[in-house]
Amino acid sequence: MKRVLGIVGACLVPIVAMIGCVGKEVTPKMNTEMGVSALVALADTHIGNCVDSMEILAMTQEVQSGDWEEMVSLLTQVDQTQIPGARWFVLPDGSYYTVELGKTDKNLSDRAYFPRLMAGNTVLGDLVVSKSTGEKSLIAAVPVIREGEVIGGLGTSIFLSDLSSILSQELKLSNDMIFYAVNEENEVALHSNVAVILEGNPDLPKDAVFETSPLTGWQFVMGFQD
Repeated sequence: MKRVLGIVGACLVPIVAMIGCVGKEVTPKMNTEMGVSALVALADTHIGNCVDSMEILAMTQEVQSGDWEEMVSLLTQVDQTQIPGARWFVLPDGSYYTVELGKTDKNLSDRAYFPRLMAGNTVLGDLVVSKSTGEKSLIAAVPVIREGEVIGGLGTSIFLSDLSSILSQELKLSNDMIFYAVNEENEVALHSNVAVILEGNPDLPKDAVFETSPLTGWQFVMGFQD
């Protein structure tokens, strides 16, 4: 993943620079085609970086200890360098800690992704409303495995509205352009209008172009307002 993201990142500068350069020789459709490719690349880079950081942290001595007090300082440092979200560590019984709150009174054992995580699988793409923050979020989590046994899970609940706003700012889209991304259930994962995130059946924009993320499998759409 790291090699792929590095290649993607190197390609972003010329793509993003071309999005706003709509001259007489470039049609609006071609502009959105370049834009949606840049959108997918940027989103996958941000999300992929979160997964990569969780994988690295899960192998550290602090996280391998399974002791929240041992790992919280390390997670706090990472929290300050990444896109907005809640960084957390969950135990096999579903109880969990977050950087912001410490030990919470919530439990994650009823989440659809929880059995997969405790079975030793990486979780990426589940959309939830965070129990600890109330934010509409994307789950990126990895199992913490010590001596062949899953002792917990380390994750980030990426705030979808913040990620959408960051993408809008980075792309510098004109006011008449919109974008969104939907998952396989047609839930809105990202949208330039953050009010409609986690809603279904978004309106198709004018001159819409489409591209599927190789990382999340989401379908990204970009076009113009009617």
